[in-house]
Amino acid sequence: MKRLNNPISGVRPRAKRTYLRIACLAASLVPVIAFADCPTQGQWWQAQAPLSNSELLATASQQQVVLLGEQHDQASHHRWQLHTLAGLHALRDDMVIGLEMLPRSAQPALDAWIDGDLDTSALLEKTRWEEVWGFDADLYMPIFQFARMAQIPLIALNIEPALRQRLVNEGWDSVPREDRYAIPPPEPASTDYRSRLTEVFGQHDMGESPEMLERFILAQLSWDIAMAQRLSEAAQDGTLAVGLMGLGHVVYHEGVPHQLDALGIERTFSLLPWQEDSCTPPDPSLADAVFVLETVFETGKKR
Repeated sequence: MKRLNNPISGVRPRAKRTYLRIACLAASLVPVIAFADCPTQGQWWQAQAPLSNSELLATASQQQVVLLGEQHDQASHHRWQLHTLAGLHALRDDMVIGLEMLPRSAQPALDAWIDGDLDTSALLEKTRWEEVWGFDADLYMPIFQFARMAQIPLIALNIEPALRQRLVNEGWDSVPREDRYAIPPPEPASTDYRSRLTEVFGQHDMGESPEMLERFILAQLSWDIAMAQRLSEAAQDGTLAVGLMGLGHVVYHEGVPHQLDALGIERTFSLLPWQEDSCTPPDPSLADAVFVLETVFETGKKR
């Protein structure tokens, strides 16, 4: 039941605010589909129908790359990611966890954390968490602790903002291969992805020139290809590479899934958390499957 199918996350306060606005906009772009049955908390949904946990995880565990989307400030999303990671690891010993949150320069600190050589404070200091990410570390620490307990490698997927700016300003050919971690030029955005990014661009004070729009889109593509390339590398030896990243990089099989396709990864599985305040099922084009989190209806009563 493959391909059934929820860009920007901040590293500094201004960029962080921009990401949150974009995340809200992305949610507003989700179409509404009428359906007779209500999704129920704790269900996986695929192709407008519920799917058992065992079926979903069995399918996901056989992929090359699994993407778990998130809204960075939502604790329930990180709990869902943790539980899904545990389910996948029960089926796959050869697994790594990729993190949008940290640039490649943080990899030595992640390795030291898994080896037990750093405590939490030292990990946050050496990865420069507050500087490069800024979202509450407590939301992520249960995942970090699970990875260390189970000895699952953590890999940094991102790149430094300075390198991303250099790629946008100078172009890939002008940046030596070794300086860009051998990241290839991104695949052009699909028409739909361009439309969504153009809408996001128009909603914010980013200027109105076509040149500024193209730079904005290229910046998002550079973010997507950087993460896709690192996940692709991790999956080359048959390891299951699970990437944790913002919803905007995952929805509608664009962003990172689109770049993974271009890199030759044939089996990518995109999973998202789902919350809705009415009896409305998830749009089947959002991801390969979604997990239904606690739903609150207009009466204020939880179902």
